[in-house]
Amino acid sequence: MFNFNLRKANIYQAVLRNRNIFFRFAKTEKKLFLTFSIIILLFFLYGFVPENCSVAFNRKLLGLSIILLVFSIVSWIKECFLSLRMRSKVKTSLKEIILKPEEHNLAEFLSFKVAKAVFKSIRFAKSKKISQIDSSLLFYFVLKDNPNINFIFIRALLNPNKIEEILNENLKILKRTAISTKGIKEGSKEVFADSFKQVILESFNVAEKRGHQKIELLDIISALAEHDSIFKKLLIKYNLKAEDIENLSLWLENLEKQEYERKKFWEWQNLLKKGSLAKEWTAGYTITLDKFSFDLSETLKRQGFPETVGHQEEIEEIERILSKTEDNNALIVGEPGSGRKSIVQALAKRSILGESLPDINYKKVVYLDLPLLLSQTESIKATESTLETILNEIVTAGNVILVIDEFHNYITGVARLGAIDISGILSSYLNLPQFQFIGITSYKGLHQYIERHPSILNFFEKVEVSEISQQDVLVLLEDLALRLEAKYKKFISYQALRDTIFYCDRYLHDTPFPEKATELLDEAMIYVVQKKEEFISSKHVAKIISDKTDIPVGKIEIKEKEILLDLENLIHKRIINQEEAVKEVSNALRRARAGISIRKGPMGSFLFLGPTGVGKTETSKSLAEIYFNSEDKMIRLDMSEFQNITDISRLIGSSSQEGLLITRVREEPFSLILLDEIEKAHPNILNLFLQVLDEGHITDGLGRKVDFRNTIIIATSNAGYLIILEALKMQKKMSEIKEELLDYLFKERIFRPEFINRFDAVVVFKSLTKENLFDISELLLKKVKKNLAQKSIEFVITPKLKEKIVELGYEPKFGARELQRVIQDKVGNVLAKALLGNQIKGGDRIEINPEDFTLRINS
Repeated sequence: MFNFNLRKANIYQAVLRNRNIFFRFAKTEKKLFLTFSIIILLFFLYGFVPENCSVAFNRKLLGLSIILLVFSIVSWIKECFLSLRMRSKVKTSLKEIILKPEEHNLAEFLSFKVAKAVFKSIRFAKSKKISQIDSSLLFYFVLKDNPNINFIFIRALLNPNKIEEILNENLKILKRTAISTKGIKEGSKEVFADSFKQVILESFNVAEKRGHQKIELLDIISALAEHDSIFKKLLIKYNLKAEDIENLSLWLENLEKQEYERKKFWEWQNLLKKGSLAKEWTAGYTITLDKFSFDLSETLKRQGFPETVGHQEEIEEIERILSKTEDNNALIVGEPGSGRKSIVQALAKRSILGESLPDINYKKVVYLDLPLLLSQTESIKATESTLETILNEIVTAGNVILVIDEFHNYITGVARLGAIDISGILSSYLNLPQFQFIGITSYKGLHQYIERHPSILNFFEKVEVSEISQQDVLVLLEDLALRLEAKYKKFISYQALRDTIFYCDRYLHDTPFPEKATELLDEAMIYVVQKKEEFISSKHVAKIISDKTDIPVGKIEIKEKEILLDLENLIHKRIINQEEAVKEVSNALRRARAGISIRKGPMGSFLFLGPTGVGKTETSKSLAEIYFNSEDKMIRLDMSEFQNITDISRLIGSSSQEGLLITRVREEPFSLILLDEIEKAHPNILNLFLQVLDEGHITDGLGRKVDFRNTIIIATSNAGYLIILEALKMQKKMSEIKEELLDYLFKERIFRPEFINRFDAVVVFKSLTKENLFDISELLLKKVKKNLAQKSIEFVITPKLKEKIVELGYEPKFGARELQRVIQDKVGNVLAKALLGNQIKGGDRIEINPEDFTLRINS
């Protein structure tokens, strides 16, 4: 049962009175009467100047001014009365309504603007004899009477006028339909369509989630995006979702809230911006500290108090640590760009406003500038003496929370250029209850330096800082967008903000959120300014990402699609035979890139099995060249070099060395990883790849998350190749050969089933026939021909030469490898001697005699 009756709701009276001409223009009348009253009062004051106005005329001016003032007051009373009716309080929480909506009149919980839109929808339906009131009718009047919500549509690059036209067309259809139906008669009960009911019920969920007491206009907009058919079609057309409209409505709501707070000049945080008297009187002097520090608290008072986004748990944890009587020192650990300094800024803000714990409130948060101290003192001894003075001043003052950024640089155990070891001086102060200290460091700094000094580390409690959520990043980008727009006079679309976050999460992994997102948006703005374009859209963000990572994103992905659809033909330009293997690789890669693959792992992951020299590595090189535009995009590791458990650190890195695999992937996230002879690696190293293949990431030796989602991983093995050779002699099908081979690998415990199952495909390569080698020899000789062509020398490849090379190089166990050696020995050596001995030169046409491999030159 849908219990909704606007006439019985208290807000109904406010809607009716607002339509009454006596109340409708109360706000305008108030301003008008007050303005004229002030103007006439000024004329009255001017009349006091001798000989300007007569006394009688002055009396009339004063009287008129007072009358207008009275009218203004009356209008103000009417406005207040109407406003009071609009803000009628409700006794039941929205949470209770959601649980049992049928027990309450839902119209009782509408805000004035929503109630007004509903009222107009009902009135229009009755006047035009429309049988049902649907969500599109409500959408029309919400949009028509509230121009402030145009912010949502303009940011999403939707034309509000166009939307209104579409809704108008829908109204015309409803009118035409109403002619052939009875419609709603005047005075009869309204009939609400299912779409209207869904919007109203959904708006309660939205409002409750946002902490509203009533259904506000922006709650209705979010609900309409979810359930109105016209709105949903528009969103699909412009590649938007209901959650995008919800994000935009939250943005607008936040802006309206900020504007309202700014107008309240009497609020404590607004008054603090004006400054305070005798702040130095509250505590002792810190003359030396002031000379070598940056007072964050004073800066916040002058510049305002930015909203803190995310990290609430970390902020509260630091407050608890600093309020302890012992070991009241916090060590903030996190990657640069994760928001470590914003946490300190939030702490300073709460301290200034008295919103923190008693031991923190009204204290100064000060950054000690150690590089400045080092640059202005003559020796290490003088630096240490000045630092001792500073720390004494802090203890004496009693109102300072000291912060040192990049703390690990000053706990090194040795003094070096631009740094100093302060651990000895600092340790004597860290145990004092009146000394509150915050150190900021990275995971690398913690592991490499601070953990090696347990005497210092024991004084601290660690607070680890992780990335903020993507929703919090969006809020930060919204604020940054407004500042960038003010600076560069360019518009930033919502889609650009949304895709900035998406692309950063997908393709940029060296820097954490929020820094990587803010930097990308800043770069996109500069790019748009350079190109003299009007606004930032998704394509500009995609262009910057592509330039930074060499990864095809956005519209550039069209080229990738063409490659994927024609992948078999492209690979076969370099790979002879192996139709089943090439087809299996191509199909698996298409599934992965189309988003059909269930796993979150790499773009594609394959295990290539087969004898040596049959094309496993060549297929990998071919994929790297085709898909990543260069063979240089292949990270190749010989896994026979990782046979001990101690080799794990060589792969993923540690505090003392870079990882051979991890470092390359961080530097080249869009690449092909070739793991040669995977069966020879230590079992624990194979276990590392389980998470990589399944989840697409791994944690390196320094605790950093490294992403593999933009890589193709190929592991090769010739384990069990004799089974393939024997099975092919017996002319077995490839599916049977594959099954026998896997059974052998499991039985001999070369690979575990859970490892094999992590790959997108296990691809079996068959041995090569003489006919295959004939074609391969041509490919190899064409490479020689290409190199000679660059020297303007024409190399003629004859069928007899190919036949002779195949005859000498045919060995099923070694595949094409022996063929390469023959060409190298019989052709390459002859050509090299001829070139070095100046026997051949540019313009020559040459052949190799297949009988004795001598050179024939035709000038």
